[in-house]
Amino acid sequence: MKVPISFLIILLNCFQVCLVKAETDEESAASIDNRPPNILFILADDHRWDLLSRNSSQVQTPNLDALANEGVVFENAFVTTPICASSRISILTGLTERTHDFTFGRPPTGKEESSNVYPALLKRAGYTTGFVGKYEIKLSGEDDERFDYFKPLLQSKTNEWEGTQIPQTHYIRNLASKFIKQASTGDKPWVLAVNFWNPHAHDTDKEDQFHYPPEFDSMYSDVDIAKANISDDKDFETLPDFLKTSMGRIRREYRFATEEMYQRIVKRHYRAISSVDDAVGSLNELLKSLHLDDNTIIIYTGDNGYALNERQLAGKWFGWDEDLRVPLIIKDPRNPKHKEISEFALNIDIAPTILDFAGLPIPAGYQGSSLIPLIGAEEVDEWRDEFFFEHMYQPKRAPIPPMYGLRTAHWKFVNFYKNDYVQLYDLENDPLETTNLAYEEKYQYLTNGLLQRANVYIEKYENARSEEVKSRKSFENTLLSN
Repeated sequence: MKVPISFLIILLNCFQVCLVKAETDEESAASIDNRPPNILFILADDHRWDLLSRNSSQVQTPNLDALANEGVVFENAFVTTPICASSRISILTGLTERTHDFTFGRPPTGKEESSNVYPALLKRAGYTTGFVGKYEIKLSGEDDERFDYFKPLLQSKTNEWEGTQIPQTHYIRNLASKFIKQASTGDKPWVLAVNFWNPHAHDTDKEDQFHYPPEFDSMYSDVDIAKANISDDKDFETLPDFLKTSMGRIRREYRFATEEMYQRIVKRHYRAISSVDDAVGSLNELLKSLHLDDNTIIIYTGDNGYALNERQLAGKWFGWDEDLRVPLIIKDPRNPKHKEISEFALNIDIAPTILDFAGLPIPAGYQGSSLIPLIGAEEVDEWRDEFFFEHMYQPKRAPIPPMYGLRTAHWKFVNFYKNDYVQLYDLENDPLETTNLAYEEKYQYLTNGLLQRANVYIEKYENARSEEVKSRKSFENTLLSN
């Protein structure tokens, strides 16, 4: 049977249309796969590493646990300065406090450091950038150079939302949701920093300390909070006098001085953590509802650790792990897998990691490193096996001794240089840091060696300061000498 030529022409046209459609679909799929990711960075205040339900039988954080189960968990994440202002600048700049020279009462971070914060670099590269929540830092330049959407907040119990006072944690969540909804309608990728005030204490409220949405008020009411590690009288008595009279002890007196007080205040702290966890869950659900969850990276961490009556102290500021160690979870839906990483991760690694996720070059001056090689590889040939930490803040109104130190997997050295006191801990055999070996003769060589090594970092990080910061420090030193 002879096939009409017209039929053959129609068949050929259909075949060509199918080929074009297939090529278009492939190009569309490739385009989707090559989209720059959105990045949601979530920072809690004073959330230490072990206060997740995946690490604790008492704290309830189901949403963070789900995030961890779908992503990568850094089991040894630390901050390089255990206080919020310095740590938050380190997160933005990828620099240690010794280099950026910012803490409470200090001038704004220098122009060079400020221009290299990761939101500014992403904004210049075409990202829509946002910030909501706790700020309490000072950068040089204008905020609109860094953020398209900027909603900094002082700490409060409530804020007004659409004519109604709502808990601040809900308010921060709502601001973040508003940004995500607005940014999702555009054709640009976005990055948003959500900085919760919780679980930071309300320091002026010495009665209740921690606040949270009322629906969490009954949480933990039927729980007997476990006693803090190394919190007996003998553990306190081993401390030198300057630590016994420090701000850590002063705040302990109205937080944990009695068993009844300890149970009440720690439960309030846990509720504040659970309220942040709930907000994380809400934001995650929003991403799913907007079909953004397949291309939005979520990073969660804390700005420093927090003592809950360890050594009968409260707060942070010191060199023990309860002060330095934080949770760090990264979920990249483009490479879904659960992985637990034991290598050291630092707060100064956040900025280079975010830039790396966005496909942008990392400034040569950054002192942190992208964590992406650890996320993607079975083994990384070269990674840090030690890190330097410090706390340079010396307030006139509060006894907080400055210190610096060095931590390896096995050893920790701390120098309270204004008080002529050092610490050395064998972390393999004494993970709770109960016994200071620094003054035992057989450990003198190690104490001195780690001191010298820490001083190498000090010189390195001071030399890395911008000319503006160097001149400022030189001027200040001249005033002090006169």
